[in-house]
Amino acid sequence: MKHVLLGIWLVLGLGLRAQGQSARADMVLLNGKIFTADTARPSAEALAIRGERIVAVGTVAEISKLAGPKTRRIDLQGRVVTPGFNDAHNHFDPMPAGFRLAFTSMEPTWEETSQAIKAAVQKVPTGTWIFGTVGSKVVLDPQVTRTALDALAPNHPVLLGAFYGHGHIANTKALPLLQLDIEQPDPLGGKFERITGSRELNGRMHEYAEWRSNLVLAAQVPDSAAIRALRAMAAEATSYGITTIQLFSTMPIDRFVRLLTQANLPVRVHARPFPLTTPQGRETTELRKLLTPPLPKFGPRVQVSGLKWVLDGTPYERGAALRTAYRDRPSWKGELNFKEDEVAKMVQEGLDWKQPMLFHCAGDRAAEVVFNALEANDTNVNWPARRVRIEHGDGIIGDLIPRARRLGVVVVQNPTHFSEPALFGQRWGSKMQPLRSLLAAGIPVALGSDGPMSPFLNIMLAVINPANPAEAITSQQAVQAYTAGSAYAEFAEKDKGTLAVGKLADLAVLSQDIFAVPPPELPKTTSLLTMVGGKIVHDAKALK
Repeated sequence: MKHVLLGIWLVLGLGLRAQGQSARADMVLLNGKIFTADTARPSAEALAIRGERIVAVGTVAEISKLAGPKTRRIDLQGRVVTPGFNDAHNHFDPMPAGFRLAFTSMEPTWEETSQAIKAAVQKVPTGTWIFGTVGSKVVLDPQVTRTALDALAPNHPVLLGAFYGHGHIANTKALPLLQLDIEQPDPLGGKFERITGSRELNGRMHEYAEWRSNLVLAAQVPDSAAIRALRAMAAEATSYGITTIQLFSTMPIDRFVRLLTQANLPVRVHARPFPLTTPQGRETTELRKLLTPPLPKFGPRVQVSGLKWVLDGTPYERGAALRTAYRDRPSWKGELNFKEDEVAKMVQEGLDWKQPMLFHCAGDRAAEVVFNALEANDTNVNWPARRVRIEHGDGIIGDLIPRARRLGVVVVQNPTHFSEPALFGQRWGSKMQPLRSLLAAGIPVALGSDGPMSPFLNIMLAVINPANPAEAITSQQAVQAYTAGSAYAEFAEKDKGTLAVGKLADLAVLSQDIFAVPPPELPKTTSLLTMVGGKIVHDAKALK
């Protein structure tokens, strides 16, 4: 009991006796299996909340003493409680109104795609956008060009996009709506494919050439529609017990933050700028205005920081930059979006602006380039204090692991990327996509969705790791990474990520014991009760 009273004294500045009735908790959660993610006290039966913070964690007997006549008591009925999940990597790029093609799988064939486009043309008025999400079967097929799409839909703008975010194909009608000239020059870090023997675009675009389309399309979405989409995302998040989303968007950061503030979401959002490029270079002027003092005021649960750069693609399209050739294309190692000297400039900008640095690195070559740039500044910079983030980090293996540990980088992994063992095995074998080795080496790991939002789907895939079973981790380690690890990745561990005295009361009461059910059952999990700052933001009405 002494540690409970001491915690309250430290937080409130007064003991129970001196504080009297006002020291009573506003809410107590009793009779639960509380996974705190706090190494000092990993588990508990109950906790107490006053205002937006936790004031005590302990046994039912200890916490019950903090309840007064006005205290709300919630009987957890033996349910598992975790810190609120912190989705360390997600995206928001709203699309304008149009017709969405429906497929029965994430990898439709070109025949299936063409038939779906033909059917859509018969259904929707001329000039209506037709959007389709496809996989590598279509994206890697060189015959799928604007000419092929024009033959199917000459009077409708058509845009096909890879579900993994790396690869767009547009028809002729779409180009002006995407603000693309027929001979549009390549931006830095991106590529437009062209008709053989010509400068004319053939409709296929890659990396930074495609992402400007996201910005242009988002500009066609009214604020009201974008806010509705944000609120729908937040509602889904709270239903899973997610209380923080670290969110990337290609929208101009000032508009993105304004929309987040106006949406007044029930979850915390850490907006992560995703600057684009032009043929002349990287666009950072407007971003610098926003990220240098005096900073504008944002909503109470909105934060903005960081500079994200995508250094390579993914194994789906063989775009991840590797140090050895792809197994199914022996003459190809992928490629970097930027030269090493440009990456060095990115690092220097992060230092000059005092901003967190986030680098998308799927392949080992991409990670190596970042480590080289950091080590070039080794004598002048305390890199572990900077917490440079490697988004995905699939290639941090072998000799890169001790380098990552020494530099103090944080690896933000997305276990849904482990779900293609056959394809990834063909691409780069079964030694990539580490988790266990990173944790064993003491490398901070955070988890994010970068796709389907359910943390329980991602936890299942982390526990199984079908792409590299030797790198699977425990459910406790996965939850630790999804909560405390993600908070550390955003410099927020003093306020959230664990259920401990003084921390924000961001938590989730789960529908089943995720530490006991078989891994295939994990995706069925939902949150029965989600709290952000001591306020209930999702309630399935299952608890009293």
